[in-house]
Amino acid sequence: MTREKNSFTIEEADRTLPLVRSIVGDVADRWRELIQVRKEYGNSSPEHDRIMRELAEYIHELKSIGCHLKDFERGLVEFPATIEGRHVQLSWKLGESKVVFMSEGTGNSARRVRIPRP
Repeated sequence: MTREKNSFTIEEADRTLPLVRSIVGDVADRWRELIQVRKEYGNSSPEHDRIMRELAEYIHELKSIGCHLKDFERGLVEFPATIEGRHVQLSWKLGESKVVFMSEGTGNSARRVRIPRP
């Protein structure tokens, strides 16, 4: 997929996981590296700037697939979807084998819940 997708089915989101998992794995690695660089050099160093550029590229790749990175450290990704007539976010994080959660609510009140299965 090369353009942002407006809505995913669970199956479509699952099909993107090999690519998403690879990108998010790289994000998590760069994020840990960034934390270390910030401890050593602060927010102003060539290394910091390089990592920030790489993270921006990864975020752009995820957006082009149609999903959104919600948490760098945990590798949490959301896919827009409609389930039972409601607009929700399918929720996946690094280490999970497939999409089995969704996010309900918005902002700080959003919580991950299991996707209802018929």
